[in-house]
Amino acid sequence: MERRGFLVSLFLLKVLIYAGGYGKVSGCLDSERKALITFRKALNDPSNFLSSWNDASDCCNWRGITCHNITGYVLKLDLHRNLSDQLSGGVDPALLELKHLQFLDLSHNAFNGIPIPRFLGMMKELRHLNLSDAGFSGRIPHQLGNLSKLISLELSSFSLSAKNLWWLTSLPSLNYLDMSYVNLSMASHDWVHIMNMSPSLVELSLIGCGLSYISPTLPSVNFTSLRVLHLSSNGFNSSIPNWIANISSLVSLYLSRNNFHGEVPYQFSQLPNLEELWLGSTDDNLSVDWSEFLEGSWRKLKILYLSFSQLHGGIPDSIGNTTSLESLTLSFNENITGSIPRGITKLINLEILSLYGYHMHAAIPDWLYQLKNLKRLTLTDCMLTGPIPATLGGLSSLEKLILSGNQLNGNIPAALGGLSSLQRLSLGGNQLNGTIPTTLGQLSNLYWLDLSYNSLIGNVSKSLFENLTKLTSLYLNSNSLVFDPHADWAPPFQLSDIYLGSCHLGPRFPLWLRTQKYVHILDLSNTTISGIIPTWFWDLTPQLLSLNLSNNLIFGQLPNPLKMLPQAYIDLSSNYFSGPIPCILNGAKALDLSHNQFSGPIPPNFTSTMQHLEYFSAKGNKISGMIPSFKEGMNSLTVLDLSQNNIGGIIPLSLGNCVALEALDLSKNKLSGGIPRSLGLLHQLRTMHLSNNTLSGKIPFYLKKCASLYTLDLGHNNFSGYIPTWIDESFPALRVLSFRSNMFSGNIPSQLSKLTSLQVLDVAQNCLSGSIPQSFENLMAMKNEQKMDHFLSYGNSILYYRENLLVSVKGELLEYTRTVSLVTCMDLSSNNLTGEIPEGLTSLLGLRVLNLSGNQLIGRIPNKTGKLALLESLDFSRNQLSGTIPMSISNLTFLSYLNFSYNNLSGRIPSGNQLQTLQDPSIYMGNNGLCGRPLPNKCVGDETSPGPNLVGGDVEKDEEDNKMLWFYSAMGPGFAAGLWAFCCLLMFNDSWRIAYYRFFDEMIDRLFL
Repeated sequence: MERRGFLVSLFLLKVLIYAGGYGKVSGCLDSERKALITFRKALNDPSNFLSSWNDASDCCNWRGITCHNITGYVLKLDLHRNLSDQLSGGVDPALLELKHLQFLDLSHNAFNGIPIPRFLGMMKELRHLNLSDAGFSGRIPHQLGNLSKLISLELSSFSLSAKNLWWLTSLPSLNYLDMSYVNLSMASHDWVHIMNMSPSLVELSLIGCGLSYISPTLPSVNFTSLRVLHLSSNGFNSSIPNWIANISSLVSLYLSRNNFHGEVPYQFSQLPNLEELWLGSTDDNLSVDWSEFLEGSWRKLKILYLSFSQLHGGIPDSIGNTTSLESLTLSFNENITGSIPRGITKLINLEILSLYGYHMHAAIPDWLYQLKNLKRLTLTDCMLTGPIPATLGGLSSLEKLILSGNQLNGNIPAALGGLSSLQRLSLGGNQLNGTIPTTLGQLSNLYWLDLSYNSLIGNVSKSLFENLTKLTSLYLNSNSLVFDPHADWAPPFQLSDIYLGSCHLGPRFPLWLRTQKYVHILDLSNTTISGIIPTWFWDLTPQLLSLNLSNNLIFGQLPNPLKMLPQAYIDLSSNYFSGPIPCILNGAKALDLSHNQFSGPIPPNFTSTMQHLEYFSAKGNKISGMIPSFKEGMNSLTVLDLSQNNIGGIIPLSLGNCVALEALDLSKNKLSGGIPRSLGLLHQLRTMHLSNNTLSGKIPFYLKKCASLYTLDLGHNNFSGYIPTWIDESFPALRVLSFRSNMFSGNIPSQLSKLTSLQVLDVAQNCLSGSIPQSFENLMAMKNEQKMDHFLSYGNSILYYRENLLVSVKGELLEYTRTVSLVTCMDLSSNNLTGEIPEGLTSLLGLRVLNLSGNQLIGRIPNKTGKLALLESLDFSRNQLSGTIPMSISNLTFLSYLNFSYNNLSGRIPSGNQLQTLQDPSIYMGNNGLCGRPLPNKCVGDETSPGPNLVGGDVEKDEEDNKMLWFYSAMGPGFAAGLWAFCCLLMFNDSWRIAYYRFFDEMIDRLFL
């Protein structure tokens, strides 16, 4: 007893000493301070984050260090950083001296791909380890399984992987595990069973880990503590396992973007603690039986996210039974139809209602104002019609109103100006008209205003913006607004995004832009600005990420170099800029200088700062010199358009370094030489236009490696040799093949008929011989009408290359752009083709243009030519065709151009239907055997037979003709006099003139609007 009393007294004495401060350690241990200094020396610290780490101070006061208050042991080392001041270098084993360390955070640094140190597994006191996004790479060391006291482990990283996960079973206390984006593909088969052996897990996050398998069943579910399960962005490609619905402790469940299919388990509705459920994506094919799905209790459900899922029918009224719901998102569910059910008004706690892609085909309900707690209303791309109800002004808590991409019409309700909490208003992409209500100027919390792509009119005055001091994003583009504040206007806001395209701003450059110090995106396209850009404007460009000044009347030279943010989008097209093309100091992602007056050569070092360039167009300028070289590493360039210039020399070999190129247009220049071998490296190339140059040589064999080609246009050059027979095998998706106006010889390869997607075949004006292949009847894309109007473009959604094509129609070359996907044409004209026209060509029912003129074809015109019902242009002229013209030609109701001249045709010219409009005799000239209208040659039997009253009849006819002659002779002067009197009346009588013009305008509006 005495001994026990002595120990108790000693313990109390220590407590009193420490409580009085007498026993407090003055600082960290010397051994730990030295270890930290050693650790510090292995790091690179460019921002001096660790400047407080020095030998002269107590390490417990160093940045990122936490010590025990009594012992002085280092317990916590927190060195997590952000992108601006990351640490790099190595991790020194000196950390092992910190024997009491419980918390280590090295996340969000840049350790440059070094592996995770294995010695970390020897730090047995660690409770919390965070190495997420720290720049480590390679395999996660299994030695981390020795950290038996670990409570949380965060290893999220795109550059880490794991062969297996069995070492996790040695962490009995683990509550929190985040291995998101770690490559776990090699551990797919057993990861569920391993996690199921960790009953202490509270939160498990395995986002985007490449897992391809999820066990459909489990013998027993041991996730007794699991509250958060995040498995999004894997590739399970299965149904959702029912065992997940048996984890009764779940609070949050994230299963989106997993290739799940089948029914969503209705048992989810029975989970007693579930508050968040996230399902669906473009990759999923989930379906929901609404009646079953909403029958459950959903007692605590606050967030329901069903996106891209196969939901059918309308949202049932029973949705109102989920009374705890705070956020409802049903996005991109194109199968959902009908209006918003009124039962949704029962959700008195609802703060977020997001219906994106919900095909309502209805008006916005005017009772939505009853959702008094609603903070965000998103009804985007929902095919909404009618006006915006003014009752939405009663949503007093609303912070975001997004109604873009619908068919809403009418005026913007003035009542929206009463939404005092509104921060974002997006009404773009509708059919709204009228003026912008001045009440919107009362939205003092507004930071985002989008009224773009509507039919708004009127002046936008500075009074609208006087109270919008928080505005950062302004979208007024694609309206008919006049943006005309006073020249000395100083806006009360600082904008980052300015979209004023198609508004009337000019002719002067807007001076108020000078006050905007933080602009990143500026769109002033098609705003009637003219003249030279003021010099102060170029002080703004170094901070710009996107600049669009296209379709104005701006002239002058650009500063050289032009300073922009790295990877900027620059569109200066369709102006009058002149002088040399400048270098872009920090490079650009997209650069459009087309349709200006730039001259001189492209700078040789132009591409030196353009490693991230994706789009470059200098089309339609006066550029000379040669194509610059393209350095290695330019593997982002997808569009290169230098057409319509004066560029000479050869196509550089270095163009093969642009391995991502999809569109190459060098047409209408002065290029010479052949096609370089390096173009065979452009495996992603979709369209290649080299026409209208002086290129020569044969079609190189290595071009066959461009297997993705849709369009190959080599027309108007000096290419020679045979047309390759390997085209069908090498370019299986080819749509357009143009070798027009070259020097190709030999036969037309029959293998071309295997090009099932070929819509345009133009080999006119060459030296081809032989017959037309019989197999051309198998050109599948010409057998049927092309009804899908695809706007063929390449590049990105901001700047893109528009596919274009020159086709000989009606005797002249016409350019197609937007409708090129609808064109079907076969032009074999001006060659030395012999033999008969294959009857099989009449099975190409989708053809719109057929030209076989200028050859040596013989025989008859196929009788079934009239079956080509879509033909708009038909030319068989300058051949040696004989026989009669088939009567079926009169069935071609779309025909607007026809030429059968200079053949040996005979017989009566067909008449009727569309041929009645084609009365030009030149269509049939040079065929001595033809007769009938419109030729003067009459056919046998056309003369009028003589009768007994022939003379009398002629006398009566002459008398009738004389009467009509006098009638028309008198009508002409009378009409002229009447018209002159009417014009004089309009000239001298203002009220009559105004009334007449108004009547004329109204008639025009009725006819064309």
